Amino acid sequence: MKKIILLVLALLVLIGAGVGGYVLFGPKPHKEGDEHAEEQPKKKPRTGPPVFVSVGPMIVPILGAKKVEQNIMVTISLEVDDDNVRDQIRAQSPRLVDAYVQALYGGIDKGQVIDGQILNIPALKTKLMETTEKVLGPDVVHDVLIQSVSQRPAY
Repeated sequence: MKKIILLVLALLVLIGAGVGGYVLFGPKPHKEGDEHAEEQPKKKPRTGPPVFVSVGPMIVPILGAKKVEQNIMVTISLEVDDDNVRDQIRAQSPRLVDAYVQALYGGIDKGQVIDGQILNIPALKTKLMETTEKVLGPDVVHDVLIQSVSQRPAY
C-alpha cells in the first residue's frame, strides 16, 4: 500500500513538472495583429539602385598540425544604399578586413566555415554578414556578395 501511494505521488510530481515546464518554456501565444510584425522586420525603403563596395582580397592560411595546409583567398562586395554610405565603408575598410580575417580564423578553427578541406560558402556568407553588422551596425549593409573564392594547397 505504501509503495502504491509513493508511486502515485511520484507520478503526480512528474505530471506537475511537465505541465509547469510546458507553461514556462512552451510556445508563446500570439496576438492577432502581431503575427506579421514579427515575421518581417521593418527596413527603410531604398531610394535608388544599389551601390557596391569591394573589399579584399583577403588571404587566410589554414594551419594544420605542423604547417600551413592551404591558403584561402576571398574577395567580397558589400551592397549598400548610396554613395555616402559607400564612402563611409571605404573609410572603415581596414577595420572591416581585420574583423573579417579574425572571423574567418575563428570560423575555420571551430569548423563553422569549412567542412573537411572544402569551404562552406553559405556558412562563410553568414559569418561575414554577422561580422559586418558588428563592425558597421545593423541595416547599413544589405547583403554580402562573395565575388571570388580560391582554395589552394600549400606545398
